[in-house]
Amino acid sequence: MALEEPARSGDRTGADAEHRPDLLGRIAAPLAAINRAPLTSYHVVMVVTCLLTVIGLGMVLSSSNVLAFSGGGTPFDIFLRQAMFVMIGWVGFMVALRMRLELLRKAALPLLVVAIALLVVVLLPGVGSEVNGSRGWIDLKIFSIQPAEIAKFAFIIWASATVAKRMRTGYWLDLLFPAVVGYGVVAGLVVVAPDLGMATAVTIAFLCLLWFAGYPTRHFVLVIAVGTAVFGALALAFAYRFERIRTFFDTFVGDFSNPQGSAYQSYQGMLSLAEGGLFGVGLGQSSAKWFYLPEATNDFIFAIIGEELGWFGAVVVVSLYLALGWAGMRIALRSVDPFRRLLAGTITATVVLQAFINIGYVVGLLPVTGLQLPLISNGGTSAVVTLASLGILANCARHEPEAISAILSSPERRRRRWFSLPNPRPYTPDRPVPASAVPGRSSAGARRYGEPVTRQSASRPSDGQSSAARPSAARPSAARTSAARPAAPRSSTSSGRDRSGSGRGAAQPAPVPRPARGAPTAPAYESMPSPADAARDRRRGATAMTGRTARPVREREAERRQPRPPAPDSGTRQSPASARPSSIHRGRER
Repeated sequence: MALEEPARSGDRTGADAEHRPDLLGRIAAPLAAINRAPLTSYHVVMVVTCLLTVIGLGMVLSSSNVLAFSGGGTPFDIFLRQAMFVMIGWVGFMVALRMRLELLRKAALPLLVVAIALLVVVLLPGVGSEVNGSRGWIDLKIFSIQPAEIAKFAFIIWASATVAKRMRTGYWLDLLFPAVVGYGVVAGLVVVAPDLGMATAVTIAFLCLLWFAGYPTRHFVLVIAVGTAVFGALALAFAYRFERIRTFFDTFVGDFSNPQGSAYQSYQGMLSLAEGGLFGVGLGQSSAKWFYLPEATNDFIFAIIGEELGWFGAVVVVSLYLALGWAGMRIALRSVDPFRRLLAGTITATVVLQAFINIGYVVGLLPVTGLQLPLISNGGTSAVVTLASLGILANCARHEPEAISAILSSPERRRRRWFSLPNPRPYTPDRPVPASAVPGRSSAGARRYGEPVTRQSASRPSDGQSSAARPSAARPSAARTSAARPAAPRSSTSSGRDRSGSGRGAAQPAPVPRPARGAPTAPAYESMPSPADAARDRRRGATAMTGRTARPVREREAERRQPRPPAPDSGTRQSPASARPSSIHRGRER
């Protein structure tokens, strides 16, 4: 008995070790459970938006009190104005969260027309006000608005609605036109202002839209090359932009030989980041905001974050933007509506890339472009537009298929309150459009299948129809007649006619009745191949009958002509030096 007790304890220890998860499993299990939750995307967007808004208001108050007090007012003037815009932005967030995206899709074109009109009005003398060499603001006495931010938001909505209708064709020109025309108008008016930073943001939105729509890779690279050449020419056309590019190259290699010249702002930003260290000097204790760092409340507010909150504060801000990017891509991948998919992906990529461009030129990895840090920098129009965009993103998160099922089956749904959100509606595809003359070359598209073919109606029996399909009243008489006289052999002509389907008994397509006006129609699904998939299928030799699994004929012939390897002898043992089979083959053998 004394010898058996250690064995039992050892067995118990081994069993506990088998059932006890390791450290990595303990960490990954909650993350996997969060990822499987149907409303994870919605909750992440809401939490990240709230945290970024609170951090932004705190940093605007900390970085602007000296500037506001030096202007003859109180230290809270700039903060209170920013808080007012944030409140307006949260109203827009809740309106975008509650509205039907079908209504937004219908209002995309009027919204774009209004935004283009504002871009034209801001260029008129006496209407637009010039700040830092750019005529991009309209002064309304109480506050100023920036039409370029509104135009970027309107362009994203309109382009997503336009491209979503043309994704079914699988042709790259349908994705490019007319979206590129709207982009050219908006970006051209922004460049005339001139505001190259906002033109960069509009270009990023357009490129992200083409990427998420499945634009072919080789054409996408060509568009990026052309855009880079155009922006390079615009950057070299003005002296101050050329100085920014030269400053970037000097800063990138650590050359601060002229810290009082064009590299002054970048140099002071890096000094602020270096002074913060690991934990920072404390909230409100920055020395760079005492008129050492230009644009400390706007473009270079991330330097104030690094100085006051240190490396940990900067990492928290970067992590929040990364979480927002993950949630947005998750929403885009799970959306079944092409419009919601493009809208969610483009909004997410635009906000996150703009944030990392701002952080990149503060730390010296990119040239200074003048883009704001979303939800953190001081800017009224930017805060309102960004919050409205994230409200649309949260709305798209509530319309994921699993989220719709979870919301509609929740017991809390029965207790409706005045502040409750409306129930999400499942996606219903549009009716198939008529087939075009050249399939795939028109925005009208072509259906993958034709009209359904049904059997002939029983009301019109034909000569070739079987006795089982005839009315039951005629069966007894037919049986007595066949018993009285022998059945005559059928001629080959009639049988051949019946087999070929050219006679009266051939199956004909049933007429499709036209639905009554206002009657509900069932959803009609159709395939929506992307241009990249269509081009890859053509290169692989796929056809309408072989599909994507097809291979070129020459490849199949060469594989068929190759000699087969000799079968191994079952009586001989495999030598140890022979190659071991792969895991796939071992699985097949098992």
